[in-house]
Amino acid sequence: MRGWSSFENLFRTSPIPIMEQDYTQLMGWIGELRRSGVVSIRDHVGTDIEAIRAVVPMIRIVAANPATVRAVGLPLDEILGPIDPRIVNEGSENSWLAQFDAVWNRYPVAHASFTAATPNGRSYDAESTLSAPVIDGKPDFSRAVFTLIDVSNYRNEERRMLELMEAKNRFLASVSHEIRTPLTAILGFSRILDDGSTLGPEERSVMVSSIVQHSQEVADLVEDLLVAARTEMGQIEVVNETLDVIDQIRRTLDAGGTYTTGVTLDLPLGEARAIGDPARFRQILRNLLTNAERYGGPIVSVNVRCREEEISVEVADNGSGLPASACEQIFELYHRAHEASGRPGEVGIGLAVSRQLAELMGGTLEYRHESGRSVFRLLLRRAS
Repeated sequence: MRGWSSFENLFRTSPIPIMEQDYTQLMGWIGELRRSGVVSIRDHVGTDIEAIRAVVPMIRIVAANPATVRAVGLPLDEILGPIDPRIVNEGSENSWLAQFDAVWNRYPVAHASFTAATPNGRSYDAESTLSAPVIDGKPDFSRAVFTLIDVSNYRNEERRMLELMEAKNRFLASVSHEIRTPLTAILGFSRILDDGSTLGPEERSVMVSSIVQHSQEVADLVEDLLVAARTEMGQIEVVNETLDVIDQIRRTLDAGGTYTTGVTLDLPLGEARAIGDPARFRQILRNLLTNAERYGGPIVSVNVRCREEEISVEVADNGSGLPASACEQIFELYHRAHEASGRPGEVGIGLAVSRQLAELMGGTLEYRHESGRSVFRLLLRRAS
């Protein structure tokens, strides 16, 4: 604005709350504390919010910009003068103590990270800076500048990245375990078969079957990992063609695996043809059955329903289900809603991969707990 200095223009138009504050009365009180033998303002005041509220009126706000009015939620005439204890919220203790400490130790600059709050009660991550001009080598706290910055977006991103790093660390540990366990069995049985020991036909058959089963587990895990990586890079492709849903279900169950044991079928009498990729359909079904085996109840079923425009494939079990808050999280990469008793953490990737594949085929995958059952429902377009 014409007639304003550069500093005043910045002060008035800045979106950051800026206040000029006078700590003269606080300095006098601090002098009395020193003379009485107090050696630390932080120890004297402590972190009790009421004790801090009793001190803050010793700080006077001389000037405040419009952004301060919006942040504090009080009109300017109520902001100016001794600081109103009402603006001292739970979580802001660190900022106030940093100011007290700066005056006590004659620090010209003080920073603090804390939790601020809006008038409507919304809390947010904040950073504050107190800066006092230095006159003849000493800070002048009678006209210090105090700024407040909302850093919620930065902090949220920081927390998200930390959570992702922790999730990937857990993921790598889980992958190592899940691969090591079947490989140990494969290697152990292979050595027994290779060393020429006298084994009966039944023993050999059991070992060979175990090697096949554990090899399939490793192959399935590697396939899920490859799909997840390719999907993140936008390189995964599916072949959307007409597939026989009932035939693909039977092929999955006939392939064997512990997750196919005792599974009951509820299939339509006629055909059930959908649009999708047969190999990816089997991958989804395998993941859902594996999930039911690990975390669900003992009764597992696969149900197919033909609708006018969709084919519904449900994998259901009589398990206790998930809390509502986890119904979507289970489809996130590396997320695990369960910690199975006696088992190390699983990779937490199968359900995420399954939903990605379902969407690439033009369908959906959802979870519901209904009528005492945990139900994963895959919906695919019905072939004409």
